[in-house]
Amino acid sequence: MNNKGNLGLVTGILLIGFILIGAVSASVIMKNTTNVSDTDLNHITNEVVDELTSYLQIKDIVGKYQTIQGEQKIQKIAILIQPLVSGTVDLTDLIIKISNGEQLHLLNYDGNSNPLGAYSLFDHPLWNTIKEDSFTLVPVIDDDASMTTNHVMNKNTDTVFIIIKLPEDSMMNKDSTLQITLLPSPGMERTVTIEAPLPTSHVVTLYE
Repeated sequence: MNNKGNLGLVTGILLIGFILIGAVSASVIMKNTTNVSDTDLNHITNEVVDELTSYLQIKDIVGKYQTIQGEQKIQKIAILIQPLVSGTVDLTDLIIKISNGEQLHLLNYDGNSNPLGAYSLFDHPLWNTIKEDSFTLVPVIDDDASMTTNHVMNKNTDTVFIIIKLPEDSMMNKDSTLQITLLPSPGMERTVTIEAPLPTSHVVTLYE
């Protein structure tokens, strides 16, 4: 059986396990509290299923406020991802969809990858080469350099920042939201909504 077959089998087993755990947990929650709505339970279930079927976990999303045309805006965002299980995830097949409700952009991997190393994330030299129709990789944990040399994640410990320079029509300011969808292959899409908080600091968390 090839890597994709193994990955699918393992993920299927995990999916069944999580569904069973989720069913038990939901039953316990419903019996012990009246504060959890059906909407909340559906949201929790969808988060678990999305994460399992996409093979990718979104660990964090951060952005940086900059003064652009006299306003505090976020143009640079970084998405920290990690595989759910060990297996080959070809990042050249990954597509990222971003939408603010008015504009929609599809981003492809530009083939550039350079470890974070001693750089501060938002000062990494790769920001100078990235284009608005693509994304770049900044590996954080990559023991065998698979992401740098072959552009694949092959261990569940592999951790990488996907860095994006938002197009001008999609830059964020305070309280604005942006929907981000990861479209890996294999795997189903993973969609999250991020929101820009008050610019009380330059680097801010956009998703928790």
